[in-house]
Amino acid sequence: EPETDARSLVDMQLETFKNKTASLDWDAARKLGLSEYQVLTVASMVEPEARVPEERPLVASVIYNRLGSGMKLEIDATVQYALGYWKTDLTAEDLQTDSAYNTRLYGGLPPGPICNPGLDSIQAALHPASVDYIYYVATGDAAGHHKFTSSYDEFLQASAERQR
Repeated sequence: EPETDARSLVDMQLETFKNKTASLDWDAARKLGLSEYQVLTVASMVEPEARVPEERPLVASVIYNRLGSGMKLEIDATVQYALGYWKTDLTAEDLQTDSAYNTRLYGGLPPGPICNPGLDSIQAALHPASVDYIYYVATGDAAGHHKFTSSYDEFLQASAERQR
C-alpha cells in the first residue's frame, strides 16, 4: 500500500522469508561449517550461475570444493554484482573491478548475497552434490548447460570446445 513505510515493508519481507524457508534443513548449514547467512550467500551465487535446475547442486559443490581447497571462487556473477549492472560479456577490465564481491580477485565468500536466491538454490547450497568437480564452463547451448570438470586440463579442453 502507498502508506506502507520502509520498516513495515522490510518486516513483511523478513516474515515471508521466514515462512518460505521454515521447512528447510538449516542443520545442514552447520554440518557444512557455515552459518545460515553464508549458505544464503552461496545460494545467491548458485542462482544466477545455474540456469538448468539439475545443475544447482553441482554448482554448489564446485563452490564448496573450491573453498575447501583454498581456491578463489572466480564466479562471473559476483563480478556482475560488483559492477552494479549486468553485461552479456565481461571484459578483462571488468574482471579487475576492485570489490570485496569480486571473487576473481578475492578469496573466500563475498561479504553477502549477490541476489535473492530461490528455494531451489538454497536447497542446493544446503545439500550440494557429492562430486569432486572444481571447474565448470557454459556449453553455450540455449538451455544454459555447463560442462563440469575435476582438473584444470579438462577445464581448458572444455573452454576450448566452447570457443569453437
